[in-house]
Amino acid sequence: MSNPSLKEQLQALSIETRSGVRDNKKVQQKPAWLEYAQYGVELLKAHYPACFKENKDIRPLKIGIKQDLIKHLSAREDVVVGDKACMVSSLAYYVNSTAYYKNIVMGAERIDLEGNSAGLVTLEEANYSLERCQAKLQKKKGSKPKVKSHSPISQES
Repeated sequence: MSNPSLKEQLQALSIETRSGVRDNKKVQQKPAWLEYAQYGVELLKAHYPACFKENKDIRPLKIGIKQDLIKHLSAREDVVVGDKACMVSSLAYYVNSTAYYKNIVMGAERIDLEGNSAGLVTLEEANYSLERCQAKLQKKKGSKPKVKSHSPISQES
C-alpha cells in the first residue's frame, strides 16, 4: 500500500478545514471577510513594501493615500482587477488596526506609497487615533470605552 499523494493529502486537509473539524477537535474558521481583508493586506505589503509593513514596523500613511492607491493601481496591468479591488478595500482594515492606531503619535512622519515623507501627524489626529485605539481595545474586552483626557505621547526624535 502506498502513501497518499500530496494532492490527496491536500484534499483531505481541505475537507477537514471546511467542516471545521481537525484531529477530532472543533476548529473555529475565520469569517470570509477577514480572510479577504488579510489577503488584501498581504497583497499591499507585496506590491508596496516601502509603505505597508508588519505590525511592529507600521508607519502613519499619507492623508489621501486611498486616492493615490486607486490611481496607481489603475495604471498597473500586472495586477488582476480582483486583486486591485481587494487591496483598495483592505486599506481600511489596515488603517483600523490597533497596531496602526498605536503608531499615530504627534509629530510622526506620514509616508506615501513609495515610503517618501508626506507630512506629519497633528495633535488632533493623534488624539483621535488614541480614542479609536482605546475604544477598539475596550470593545474586545466587552465593556464601554473609557476615554482619557490626556494628550497622546509624542514621538521622540
